Amino acid sequence: MTDTTTMTGQCLCGDVKYKGLGKASAVHACHCRDCARFMGGPFLGVEFDGVQADGPVNWFQSSEWGERGSCSKCGSAMFWRLQDGGAHFTVTLGSLDDRKRIAPIDRHIFIDAMPHHYDFSDTAERLTGAQVMALFEGETE
Repeated sequence: MTDTTTMTGQCLCGDVKYKGLGKASAVHACHCRDCARFMGGPFLGVEFDGVQADGPVNWFQSSEWGERGSCSKCGSAMFWRLQDGGAHFTVTLGSLDDRKRIAPIDRHIFIDAMPHHYDFSDTAERLTGAQVMALFEGETE
């Protein structure tokens, strides 16, 4: 995790502002189809223990276990979280005010869904969708 005490962010129009609670993780890259549709490409996110958000957040249940948050005014993609309120509250890397304080990508998930038109040259851990789901199932039991 990146040693950060206060991380803030906002949407494009500035109506939704947030503060990450706890330490920020390194960047995680998700290549699943839902993230691609939400982001227009891979989801680059940073996990926090929680987030305090102010403003018009629109929450959308995107799967049986996850939901995504965006600004109701400008549509900026901003958040992903488990529906059960678990420890996975992720903000989009691009919405952070100071992206340079975050550690580089440490994990790629759903690599079996990654399209062939892009690639990352890092040496971060790579997990298939089945491996990710097994991790999520272990955390919710």
